[in-house]
Amino acid sequence: MRETYIWRRGHRGAVPVDKRLWHLIVGTRGGLNRAKIVHLLRARPYNANALAAALGLDYKTVRHHLRVLVENDIVMASRDQKYGTLYFLTPRLQIHFEDFLEIWGKVQEEERKVNEVRKDGNPP
Repeated sequence: MRETYIWRRGHRGAVPVDKRLWHLIVGTRGGLNRAKIVHLLRARPYNANALAAALGLDYKTVRHHLRVLVENDIVMASRDQKYGTLYFLTPRLQIHFEDFLEIWGKVQEEERKVNEVRKDGNPP
């Protein structure tokens, strides 16, 4: 992976894109939901209500995750609307989306293994 840095609002240093994604998706509670939001936003812009419906999550939960993603320069909001604000991936994440896909693949594999253990009662 390339070492490209993103600036986090309110912080002094820059953090590599891949490390920031690992932290937001794997290293924090709610990371799987944030990953699902990023995955959906790759296809097209969504507003918070449409994301909540698509993911089967509470609207306030989605708003929280969007706020975290915006603060970490992963997602950006349209500025021309107050109601029904649309969210997009930042240009930097679009350029480095393969970093996200690598993390997404590993997260899905781990989730599959956990589900097998729950189903069978035996480790894979």
